[in-house]
Amino acid sequence: MLNDGERLDELYRESMKIIQSRKVFAFSVDALLLADFTRLLKRDSHIIDLCSGNGIIPLLLSHRTALNIDAVELQERLVDMAKRSISLNGKGEQISIHQGDIIQIKEMFDHSSFDVITVNPPYFTNNQPVKSLDSHSAARHEIHIDLKGVVSAARYLIRNKGRLYMVHRAERSMEAIHVLMDGGFRIRRLQYVYNDENSGTAMFVLIEALFHSQAYVDVFQPFYIYNTNGSYSEAMLRVYYG
Repeated sequence: MLNDGERLDELYRESMKIIQSRKVFAFSVDALLLADFTRLLKRDSHIIDLCSGNGIIPLLLSHRTALNIDAVELQERLVDMAKRSISLNGKGEQISIHQGDIIQIKEMFDHSSFDVITVNPPYFTNNQPVKSLDSHSAARHEIHIDLKGVVSAARYLIRNKGRLYMVHRAERSMEAIHVLMDGGFRIRRLQYVYNDENSGTAMFVLIEALFHSQAYVDVFQPFYIYNTNGSYSEAMLRVYYG
């Protein structure tokens, strides 16, 4: 089940395991927060996760719903890791991960096929230095696709009044909002994530955006990952352990 350099990590709240490798890609707290922020409604019928990495978000969501979940990831090794994690957790009938470039999303899925889209896109633009073009850099930098490309793919996939959930770096939050609204989405829920209460600036932003909606935005209270003494906050413990 495990290849060289890989390990099994626990998803405690979901009672699952996931295959990880620091040599390739390992999820971080932003993925956990995005999955927790995602709302799943009774009327939903199909979910897709873009830029899926090792399949962390589909696995987390599968604990909360019986809906079918598709996922798309560009890198072959990450797709292989995700497939083995899906099999390990007995989710093969629910989760389907596809290797592909979401720039060519029209060749992979029908138009307006999904009620819910989640995405943890590359955070860093191409004018920021890249030390190497390894798998981790490809996942974190806009080497293969930029923010506009991600939103364009989501626009093609989403149904009318469907919901897109995104986590991004807080310093790019205004850009993310602009690109989403320019693509026909309206921001519905927004939450900034801080390291702790003493942090001067936010680390991440969590966004729920509705397609072809006139809804107004609810801006939530800040989410703090840690208490000021360095221990996990009560909110973060809930994300980890339920």
